[in-house]
Amino acid sequence: MSVVGVVVEQESGRPLSGLRVRAYDQDLVFDDALGETRTDAAGRFEIVFTEAQFRDFTETAPDLYIRIYDATGTKLLHTTERAVRHNAGVREHFDVRIAQSALV
Repeated sequence: MSVVGVVVEQESGRPLSGLRVRAYDQDLVFDDALGETRTDAAGRFEIVFTEAQFRDFTETAPDLYIRIYDATGTKLLHTTERAVRHNAGVREHFDVRIAQSALV
């Protein structure tokens, strides 16, 4: 299973490289971390994960969201937590646009 996407600056469409992208499976008590990567020179990313990382007794597909951080991994720039993809497919694609003001 994988999460793929592209991260660009909202105003210019310029690809944002070197940002940290983390994927999560939303659960009732504790969200499962599915993996982390950095965006490449074209702003693209891919996180590959296994079913074992999210599956439990009642869950057969992840409830997926991502968080995007600055290059240090400390400042949160964007999250899709309010738009969780419930019962996500085998390959989910995200197109993310981040405002220039959030990058400073």
